[in-house]
Amino acid sequence: MPKIKVPRKNTHMDMTAMCDIGFLLLTFFILTAKFRPNELVEIVTPASRATETVKDDLVTISVDKIGNVYYVASSPRRKADILEKMIEKYGTKYTMLGSLNAKQKAQFTQLEQIAFPAQAIPQMVGLKQNQLKDMQSRGQLTGVPKDTTNNELGDWIMATRFAYGDDKITFAIKGDKTSNIVAIKRVIDVLREKDVNSFKLVTALEGNKD
Repeated sequence: MPKIKVPRKNTHMDMTAMCDIGFLLLTFFILTAKFRPNELVEIVTPASRATETVKDDLVTISVDKIGNVYYVASSPRRKADILEKMIEKYGTKYTMLGSLNAKQKAQFTQLEQIAFPAQAIPQMVGLKQNQLKDMQSRGQLTGVPKDTTNNELGDWIMATRFAYGDDKITFAIKGDKTSNIVAIKRVIDVLREKDVNSFKLVTALEGNKD
């Protein structure tokens, strides 16, 4: 009996469309990715099993190892509004702050963290991040004042609340795992003094070193 010869079929597939889709997806993720802010000081947060992710429009109060406080509002538009409220509060007391020009105000919105008293804003807004980091490493940035005699942290919190108006705002405390508990407690007390009784605690996912 003669054998039946099965004709061979070409298995070649045109991958052009798949490559196009792959490049489109890659481009999308690159353009929409948000990189970790270049913080002035590394905060090593304690680990936890919490699974809630950090929101983009979050106001973070970071506390470093020695208890210095750094204030972070992620939205540039919100930063501009917050600054205007701080100028209303301190512009008369600190005349250079009250005389900030449009360029300086725009530079303020690009700051990753507020790590100095309100009086120093005019001198700090023109500095680059690496210059601020160098100052921090030499101990020249002591954070936002938070003690009872000069509670600027409370003023930043109130300025933020006014700037957000009726929009929902979420505050978070990001403390280094070796931070002095007294400094963390002081931040919590200041939040409560300003009627902020609900806030988040930023931690690292257990088992994750980042």
